[in-house]
Amino acid sequence: MKNDAAMNGAGITEVGFPMWPQFDQKSVGDVTELLQNGKVCYWTGPKGMEFEEKWAKWIGAKMAISCTNGTAALHIAIASLGIGPGDEVIVPSYSFIASSFSVVQAGAIPVFADVTDDHTIDPASIEALITERTKGIVVVHLYGGVADMGPILAIAKKHNLKIIEDCAQCFGGEYNGKKAGTIGDVGCFSFCQSKHFTTGGEGGMVVTNDEDLGWECRSFRDHGYDVRQRMNMLALEEKLPYIHNRVGFNYRMTEIQSVIGINELARFDDWNLARRKKYAKMYDDAFTGLKGIKKLPHNTAERKNAYWWYPILLDLDALDIKADEFVKELLKEEQIPCYGIQWPEAYEERAYREKNGFGSAKFPFCSTEYTNPQSADYTKVLCPHAKALRDQTVSLFLHPSWEEVHIERCIAGVKNVLARHQK
Repeated sequence: MKNDAAMNGAGITEVGFPMWPQFDQKSVGDVTELLQNGKVCYWTGPKGMEFEEKWAKWIGAKMAISCTNGTAALHIAIASLGIGPGDEVIVPSYSFIASSFSVVQAGAIPVFADVTDDHTIDPASIEALITERTKGIVVVHLYGGVADMGPILAIAKKHNLKIIEDCAQCFGGEYNGKKAGTIGDVGCFSFCQSKHFTTGGEGGMVVTNDEDLGWECRSFRDHGYDVRQRMNMLALEEKLPYIHNRVGFNYRMTEIQSVIGINELARFDDWNLARRKKYAKMYDDAFTGLKGIKKLPHNTAERKNAYWWYPILLDLDALDIKADEFVKELLKEEQIPCYGIQWPEAYEERAYREKNGFGSAKFPFCSTEYTNPQSADYTKVLCPHAKALRDQTVSLFLHPSWEEVHIERCIAGVKNVLARHQK
């Protein structure tokens, strides 16, 4: 039984867990139509702009900018905020590597903050990391859990910092009634295969309520050309010989990806997210107060969870087993697809410890623009709470393609392992 299947959230089909993702069958015909008419590029068909408009309306943002993937979304957002060489951005150590690599891609230096038991950045760890070079904070709403945004917003306001929300794992989470991605200055989403839903394997979206920033993101996404004139690129090329205002990238989403996204968004609230929340309640009801479980995912009226995964913290004082062995036993003995913790200490990566940036200059870590080398000495970084969560975190799945019987099987499996390992 391969653990990579569990990691990717695919489910283990040989023991009856349905695969995820599953696509709306409408997409089969829609994609076929695009392949037949040949309008598969963002600038030749209408679906890319339609997906952006529908995503912006759904999330409550003035602008949405589609792109190739979630990493590109973060790069677009950070660079378009004017963050670059010589700057620092505070990021949680506990996240997928793209959350911090995107800072490096923009030419800035990531500075790692610790997290809380909620798996999200600890507001109390942020202020001590702020220097005269700090320009922003990347807030990651991990596993679907929404970060404690109140104190983070206050810190950002006090120090004039930008907030970039990484919502790759948080479609539809809310803070005080506002959807994740619309709370800070800019929000970034991933439509990779394992996420709440996918646009055919990869895809991303940037959202903002700042129209000036939105147009800058559009320009950066599309070779730096002058999108603010709100003209079709082909028509603009015919009209003007010089149309590029800044250095940019080609991060455009295809029409095929966009039409899949349109169809998945249409059934997201009523089917996808609704089932995740129903299954999360089943887990809550089964695990609340259970000996051996220290904490369940944070979900309150203030911070509504979107339940990408369902991470539980083990009470190691009550058990004779740690998370890695717990996961192995769930997989092997109980035939339950599951996973442990995802990437708690990014600063342990070789790229950071050896400062393996771009080119022989190892930009930006060793470049002349950056004169504060101690901030980039990742061999001396330690986020103790993130480190401690490695031994405690067991992640369960709640894919909308599953039925209640699959959740009940997961519950039974967890209870069986707990029963075998009580001290």
